[in-house]
Amino acid sequence: MLRSIEEEVCEEHARQATFLWLLRDAAVRDVAYDLTDLAELDDRLEAHLDGLRLAGELGWEACAALLDEPEGGEIFAAALLAVERWDLRGVARVLDLGAGAPDLARGFASALGWTPVARVQRLLPGLLAGRCPPALHWLGISACAAHRLDPGPPLGYALLSDQPTLRARALRLAGELGRVNLLPEILQAFTAESEVVRFWAVWSAALLGEPSAAQPLWRFATQGGRHAERAVDLAMRRMDPAVATTWLYSLANTSPDIRVVLSAAGALGDPVMIPWLLERTAHPATARLAGGAITRITGVDLTEEKLDRKPPEGAQSGPSDDPDDEDVSLDPEESLPWPDPAALTGWWRTRATDFKRGTRYLLGHPMAPEHLERVLRDGAQPARAAAAMELSLRDRGRPLFEVRAPGLVQARALAAAR
Repeated sequence: MLRSIEEEVCEEHARQATFLWLLRDAAVRDVAYDLTDLAELDDRLEAHLDGLRLAGELGWEACAALLDEPEGGEIFAAALLAVERWDLRGVARVLDLGAGAPDLARGFASALGWTPVARVQRLLPGLLAGRCPPALHWLGISACAAHRLDPGPPLGYALLSDQPTLRARALRLAGELGRVNLLPEILQAFTAESEVVRFWAVWSAALLGEPSAAQPLWRFATQGGRHAERAVDLAMRRMDPAVATTWLYSLANTSPDIRVVLSAAGALGDPVMIPWLLERTAHPATARLAGGAITRITGVDLTEEKLDRKPPEGAQSGPSDDPDDEDVSLDPEESLPWPDPAALTGWWRTRATDFKRGTRYLLGHPMAPEHLERVLRDGAQPARAAAAMELSLRDRGRPLFEVRAPGLVQARALAAAR
């Protein structure tokens, strides 16, 4: 009977850990979370992981039992326990399930990012060895990215890999680490056959201040597709505001995805875009994203200032109730309020003179380094990600701060940097 109760407790810990990982996976991009909120969520997740650790073999068995039909959360919990226990057989089992599937591999990479760096470094030689299969090498590179560790020579080998997924991740890490010295290898990938390789080469080159990346980055932004939003986000940060505004109005007329344009307006931060954004708040399909971009620029809290409204009739949030609808992803706008177009327009009439056209703003202040550092410490997650990007662009070679790392790890790093 006692063992049965212990098994039930472990099963509950395992289920809660996988659920909280999924919640956290969304929270790192959610405007409802700042670093304090993220750390509190991490504490909840860590409490269940502690329960599994203390249970020893029963804890591992509870996680392993969830691997029959795994998703990212199940891979995360099992991989974390296997690595921390130094259970190489368990690690191999999770690798067999997760190394080849991108969504599952993210769960494993997340586990390596959660694991203390000293323990991860014990595993890295086996993941970064010269004869290591590409899927394992990808995990090693991803683990280094999560901890902002420089893999050394294995990064150079991965940059020349003929396996697109591995090469793309290595190219991204080169930019995240600020490895300006690797620009020759990054530039070689501009003409790669694989689109994902070309994109991350262009993205990293742009982040590292390479002028020749501007045009190919803009092509990714304008052609639509999976890389468009990330491309335009960085492109807006690299351009002169006057030029960026002209290109942005052109993109508004040609982009197949209006979300890309709204994201670009928020990234640019120029208040000259606010009249156009106000127009978009009147359309239900774009209202919340437009309101979010206005908040990103001005810092106005729509709810606190009573500039929001109830959702319009028929508006849906998140997955539908249709059992045949395969889209069960979380709504990326879930935490954004519905702006009241008339009230928000009236508010802007009284505040427009506080903002200077041609100056880039983040949360109501010009993007001076000291303000960006404050946002990195105290802002909501999307604003923190923006501040981290801006700081790297202003200080060439500065590693891109990882705003998805465990909250306590981030807090310590920010405290040490002050």
